[in-house]
Amino acid sequence: MHQYEFLGQMILIGALAIVNILVFQKIRIPPVIGLIVTGIMLGPSGFHVVRDSGMISTLAEMGVVLLLFTIGLEFSIDDMKKLQKIVVFGGTAQIILTGLVIAMLSFWLMDAIGKRIGMQEALVLGFSFSVSSTALCLKILSDREELGLEHGKIAVGVLIFQDMAIVPLMFGLTYMAPGRTQSLESALEEVALIALFGIAMFGGFRLFMPKVVRVITSLHASEVLVLGALVLCFGAAYLASLIGLSLALGAFLAGMVIASTDESHRISRTIDPFREAMTSIFFVSVGLLLDVNLIDLPWLVLVAVVVLVVKAVIMTAISMTLGFSARVSVMAGMALAQIGEFSFVLAGTALNIGLLDQRMFQSMLTVIVATMIMTPALIAAAPKFAAQMAPVFSFMPLAPHPEPKHQDRSAPGPIVCRGEIHAAIIGFGLSGMNVAAVLNATNLAYTALDIDRRVVRTMRRKGEPLFYGDCTERKSLLRVGIDHSRAVVICIPDVEASIRCIRMVRELNRDAFIIVRSRTLEPVDQLYRAGADTVVTEKIETSIQIFSELLKRFMIDQETIIEQQEIIRREGSLIFIEPPSEPGEKEASQRIVQ
Repeated sequence: MHQYEFLGQMILIGALAIVNILVFQKIRIPPVIGLIVTGIMLGPSGFHVVRDSGMISTLAEMGVVLLLFTIGLEFSIDDMKKLQKIVVFGGTAQIILTGLVIAMLSFWLMDAIGKRIGMQEALVLGFSFSVSSTALCLKILSDREELGLEHGKIAVGVLIFQDMAIVPLMFGLTYMAPGRTQSLESALEEVALIALFGIAMFGGFRLFMPKVVRVITSLHASEVLVLGALVLCFGAAYLASLIGLSLALGAFLAGMVIASTDESHRISRTIDPFREAMTSIFFVSVGLLLDVNLIDLPWLVLVAVVVLVVKAVIMTAISMTLGFSARVSVMAGMALAQIGEFSFVLAGTALNIGLLDQRMFQSMLTVIVATMIMTPALIAAAPKFAAQMAPVFSFMPLAPHPEPKHQDRSAPGPIVCRGEIHAAIIGFGLSGMNVAAVLNATNLAYTALDIDRRVVRTMRRKGEPLFYGDCTERKSLLRVGIDHSRAVVICIPDVEASIRCIRMVRELNRDAFIIVRSRTLEPVDQLYRAGADTVVTEKIETSIQIFSELLKRFMIDQETIIEQQEIIRREGSLIFIEPPSEPGEKEASQRIVQ
C-alpha cells in the first residue's frame, strides 16, 4: 500500500499547515511563516516525517510558475516598458554591487572568525545571496495590494531582471568549477544564444498567444477555460526551460502578453485557486530543505540579519540614484532584502561541481530560510520605518532633487497668490486628474503633487500645474502652496504615506479642509485621527451609487435618498467594520431602514 505514501504526506502537510496558520493568525503572524514552519516541523530539522520531498518540490515549483503567471497578468507590456530603467540599470547594479559586497564581507568575516574560505567560495556566497525571492516578495506585496505602488514597481522590475540573470550566473559558476575545460568565449556564446532564443520566444508569444486566448474564452465551456489557462501557463514555462531560461520567467512573460488582452481577467480568475494551493506547497518545501545544527544557529541568524541590512542599504542607494524619493527607496530596499528560491539552485549547482562542501551548503540554506522568515515582518514595518528614515537619507548626495531633470520651461511655475481660492491635489492618478478637471472647469486655482516623474513631465507639457515630490516631505508640500491652501485632496493609495501627509499638512496649515480617498474601510479611523476632515471610501461610495439608483427606480423621493446617503457616509465605517452585537448598538443600522 506504500504507493499511497505520498498522499498521506500531503494530507499531513495540509492538516498541520491549517493548524499552524490558524495559530499564527491569532498572534498576527502572516500565513507564509506558518507554511515555512510547517516544513521545518516535518523536515530534517524537526520530526523528519517527510523523507521523500521529490514530488513536493515538483509541486512547489509549479506553484511558483502559477504565481509568476498571475503576477504577469497584472503587468502589461506597456507597464513593463515604464519599468525598463529599473529592470536594466537597477537590476544590473543590484546584482553586481550586492554580489561583490557580500563576497568581500564573507571573505573577511570568515577569516576573522578562523573559518577561512577561498575567493571562489566567497563569490558563490555573494552572488547566490544577491538574488531575492520572487515568490515570497511578490506574494506579500500582492496580498498587501502594494504591487501598483512605486516601491512595488521597483521590486517587480528588479525581480524580473534577477530571474533573467540566473542563466549567466549559472554559467559563471560552471566557469569557476575545478577542472573546467569550457572557455569564457564559448560560455558567452551560449548566453548570447539563449538570449536570442528568449527574444524569439517572446515575439512568438506576442504574435500567437492573444489569438489563442480569444479562442479559449470564446468557447462557453468552463472545462476549456480551465485547461486552456493551465496549458498556456505551463506551456510557456516549458518552452522557456527548453532554451535554458527559468520556468517562472517563461510563465511571467506569457502572463504579461495575455495582460494586454480583454480576456486576461477571466484567465486570472481561473488560475487563482490552483495558484494559492501550489504556492502554499512551495513555502512548505522551503522549510523541508532545512537541516541545521542548533549549535550553529545563532551565528547563522546573525549572518542572515547582516545580509538583510546590506541588501536593503544597497537597493535603497540604487533606487535613490535612479531618482526615486528616499521613502520609496527605503521601502523597495526592505522589500528586496531577503534571499530567494533561485539561491537554492545556485547553491546546489555549486555543491555539485565542487565549489562548496556539504556543511557550507547547509549553512547557506539556513541563512536563506532565516531571511525568508523575517521578510513578512520587514515588509510590514517598511512604511513606518521608511517614513522615519526618509529625512536622514534626504541629506545624502544620492537624494533626488525635487525638480524633474528635464523641466518644461513653458509649464506654469509660480504658486497662486495668498488669499486666492486654491486647492492642492496630492497624487495625480485618475482620481486626481478628475478633481483637477472639475476645478479647471469651475475656474478654481489648484496645484498638484505626484511622485511619478514620467507623469509629471507628461502633464506639465500639457500645462498642468503639477510638481514632482514626495507628499511626506515638508519642502515638497510647500512647493504646491499647502501653507495657504483652502483645501487639500489626497488621492494616493499608500495609507502610511497618506497619514504622514495629513499630519504634515496640519503642521503647515491648521485651517485647510482635508479630503482623503481610501480604497478600503480599515484605515478610515486612522485617517480621521491623523487630521482628515472627510474620508471618501471607494467601497462605500460604490454601494451608495448602487442603492441610490435602486431607490430612484422605486420612485423614492430625492430628499430621502440624500438622507440615506449621508447616514452611510457618516456611520458606514461603524456599520461595516464593527457589526453590532448588543441591542443598544443596533441603532445605527436601524436608522438606515426607518
